[in-house]
Amino acid sequence: MFTLNEVEQIDTNETAEHYTADFTVTLAGDGLWGAEAGRVVHVTGATVIREGNAVLHVSVTHNSTWDIYTDTAFEHAISDALGFAVFFTEQGMQDNCYASMEC
Repeated sequence: MFTLNEVEQIDTNETAEHYTADFTVTLAGDGLWGAEAGRVVHVTGATVIREGNAVLHVSVTHNSTWDIYTDTAFEHAISDALGFAVFFTEQGMQDNCYASMEC
């Protein structure tokens, strides 16, 4: 569900994989900040930062507000689309239209 567009060499050990996406996630509504069950979030892209084979950070772009933070349906959908498990980073790193995630 993500399409790789570009791999950017950040330094000798790190790369950034830039992906586009065009899919939706229906939220479970079980997050800590009140995003309601059934809200549909459109995912538009992601960037995966790697050091060698290790994933350091994943940023996901979407059309919703930051309160999707900790929603399990969003975590599962992004994990499935990337092919590896990701989880939200801390709340302060979230923003409207942006989810900060890690392995």
